[in-house]
Amino acid sequence: MPHAAETQPSRLRLALVVLIFPVLAILSAAQTLAIVGENSQPDKAATIAPWDGSAQAHFAKAAYQGQLAQNPATAEPPTDWIANLALEAYRRQPLVPGALAVIGAAQPGDGNAAFWGAAAKISRRDTLLQGMLLNFHLQADNLDDAIRVLNQILQVRVEQRPAAYIALTQALRDPRSVDTFVDILGTGPDWADGFLVAASRDKEALGNLGLIRQRLSDDVVDPKTDRRLVHAFASAGEFQLAYDLYARLSAERPEEVGGWSSEIPPFDWTLADQAGFRAQVLGGEEELQLEIARGKGGVFASRILPARSRALSISGQHDLKPQQQADKLEISVSCVDGDAQIAQGNLSGGTIALDATLPADCSFVKISLSGRAWSYGQRITGSIVPLTITAGK
Repeated sequence: MPHAAETQPSRLRLALVVLIFPVLAILSAAQTLAIVGENSQPDKAATIAPWDGSAQAHFAKAAYQGQLAQNPATAEPPTDWIANLALEAYRRQPLVPGALAVIGAAQPGDGNAAFWGAAAKISRRDTLLQGMLLNFHLQADNLDDAIRVLNQILQVRVEQRPAAYIALTQALRDPRSVDTFVDILGTGPDWADGFLVAASRDKEALGNLGLIRQRLSDDVVDPKTDRRLVHAFASAGEFQLAYDLYARLSAERPEEVGGWSSEIPPFDWTLADQAGFRAQVLGGEEELQLEIARGKGGVFASRILPARSRALSISGQHDLKPQQQADKLEISVSCVDGDAQIAQGNLSGGTIALDATLPADCSFVKISLSGRAWSYGQRITGSIVPLTITAGK
């Protein structure tokens, strides 16, 4: 059985054929499709400005796009009359990219590296030429150049970005792509943030995505994108990857962030925000204002932290009322790798105090504050001062 990485080029090529080539085909006009559907194509082609290689090249390109439109997923080479028309256009005017695209598509599957190397320098904006060049690199298992061609397509064909993001994400699964992505994304292309967000939804690509982000400078990635990456990594269970990026984003803040900051969850606080069940910070990060309506409840504040030692102590104060119900609210500590609570305590007497001994295999812990207001009682309101979280020895 082939190694997983060995299947990536073929899978990527399939994605490009299915996603990109239909778009290239759609670019042809309905009038061209009608011409291609008739039996007199060579005669018609001969009457289109026979002295003008550019006109012939544009016709050959449109005719091939029309051919692709009939069965785009196969990306079949042009028929003989279209290829011959492109060759004639090339003889008259050799630098027209449309003719080069058709000529290249007519070549055998292994193509001609010298031809495509020269064609790539003619135009970076002709979509069909870029598509054929992309196909050549994928057939040659040249992942680096394939990604670079996609970069060119992304810069000139904004409408193709959603489809190209899917193909690029498949390429990202291959470890060979990391250096290329770092090189391209490091220049700050305007499609970078959209791609990073799209790629973060693919669990198979997350590891390589994390490696790429580690090597990119902060000024080429939007902070909002980074926060979404932290969330995506953590949601996929890649907590170390997520925390490494979180720590990088938090480099200017104290290691143990005080207050109730919820800027970058889940390592900052995740706070409840529902009608009748809301925890919010008013006046900076000094106090957490809590409201739990009758019959409402659940986890109203939670945070994940690395387990820096085997002991953890949490303390704080609150003025939640009515006291009889507030005393039933809970604070708990659990390991993110397991469902069972490690330690649990109540918020009785206006104090919060909990000590936990963490198991040796616990790398990240989750601190949760939760509770419910009785359906037949009063709503719970009040505030909680910032918790002190201390790692022991």
